[in-house]
Amino acid sequence: MLRFLKWVKVGFWTTVAITIIMIGGHISSLHQHASPNWSTIISNDQITTTMKYSATASARKSRSSAVKIESTSLKFWGGTATSSGTYFVAAGRPYVATVHHGIQGPCWLLVVVHDDRRYECKEYVVMDEVNDYVLMEMDSFIENRVPIQIPQDLPKGPEWQSSYSLLSRIIYTGYPNVLGPLTLRGDVVGYSREEYLYVFSHAYGGASGSGVFSENGKYIGYVVAIDVGVTEYGVDVLENIVIVAPSYNIDWDAVLN
Repeated sequence: MLRFLKWVKVGFWTTVAITIIMIGGHISSLHQHASPNWSTIISNDQITTTMKYSATASARKSRSSAVKIESTSLKFWGGTATSSGTYFVAAGRPYVATVHHGIQGPCWLLVVVHDDRRYECKEYVVMDEVNDYVLMEMDSFIENRVPIQIPQDLPKGPEWQSSYSLLSRIIYTGYPNVLGPLTLRGDVVGYSREEYLYVFSHAYGGASGSGVFSENGKYIGYVVAIDVGVTEYGVDVLENIVIVAPSYNIDWDAVLN
């Protein structure tokens, strides 16, 4: 009798275990065939794990701090230029760094856009036409953006040289062709006499001003242009040679003092 009860108990628990396995398999199958959640896909945390950890963190920092800039001209009323920028905080105040050639008019006709919300420019702190950059203070902090910290997120000491070494990997996020934010990778492939970096990547109109980060997450420069070549057929735009200005030319003291 005891042996019979023992076999009944074993049979019961075996049946329970098989049932649990079948239910788990069914749930797993439903999960694998479920439609993806778009809000999860476009999250800033949704970054490939095929890159090394530091590069993944850098891509997240790049994407979280990228903003779109719309600057309207007074001279050509209604003419608006779109460029990209990097949101940062210095001395506890919110700023955006972008390119000078993307600024068409006064601060009060410029807005920074994110998630269909528009944030007003408070003042241009630095406008450097030679080095092609602008530092502007914002009227308020930008929601759902994670600013980089200045000077903490700038390279230090030997990091400057290693960041600009040939074949060093870079990451940037911007709004090329008014699309985006788009996050791209590239490699440093050369230098110009004017102290620009040549990066093998891709860029189009609207990407100017995008913050360029090293794989270690340091803000090392900003996109200023793409290269233009000349052939027997005329001018040829080279979208895969991106020209980057180094961030050490920026007057950071203007926002830190």
